[in-house]
Amino acid sequence: MRTSFGPSSSDVTRAYSARAGRVVLNKAPHTGGVERPVAHVLGIPDDQMTPAVSTAIQRLLGEVQQLQEELEGLRERVKSAEALADADPLVPLRNRRSFVRELERMIAYAERQGHGIALLMLDVDDLKPINDRGGHAAGDVAIQQVAASLIDCTRASDLLGRLGGDEFGVVLMDTDLYGAEEIRARIEFEVSQKTVDLPEGPLALSVSCGVCAFEPGLSLEDAMRQADESMYRSKRARRLS
Repeated sequence: MRTSFGPSSSDVTRAYSARAGRVVLNKAPHTGGVERPVAHVLGIPDDQMTPAVSTAIQRLLGEVQQLQEELEGLRERVKSAEALADADPLVPLRNRRSFVRELERMIAYAERQGHGIALLMLDVDDLKPINDRGGHAAGDVAIQQVAASLIDCTRASDLLGRLGGDEFGVVLMDTDLYGAEEIRARIEFEVSQKTVDLPEGPLALSVSCGVCAFEPGLSLEDAMRQADESMYRSKRARRLS
């Protein structure tokens, strides 16, 4: 129950917020160190603002400020934890869960705005032999080299993800099939300039890439399936060449 002079915790919070977190001392002598507007917001008459009351309010405002700072710190830690949960542990790309979630959002946005959007699916050729011959450290280097190539060949507005193992996904905003094919060729060339060191010497890397341009009504699952099938056709053609 509120006393004749004591503010509730919500009143203190509102008064504190009203002063933007500032407590100015010795600016209002009739309120014992607490600014008159703060005292009035709290509903405390001047004749009841004794030094003891003023000290108690100062202490409460300080505690509110500390709690707000702690809350902000917790929010930052939550944001950091969410970012880690969305990130691939090996390369600076999104993981599969985060990639699919963002892809759904981008598809919905593109359909509302009438924007073009294209999906690339690619995987690293012969990653298993690289792991067998050079160990998993060599395989990790290959994955990192491919990820670096994807970053170099795309824009900040594009979506990149490692979908698992040797498979990657790229979503290109405002891009039609012709533009996506250009990006695919650029990625394949960029990756071909990368090498991984094996016991018998450096090995040039390569990727197989498939493309799907979204059309109205095409579901996320169908788009990923079409891009995946295109990727495997590319891989088969590469093996036969």
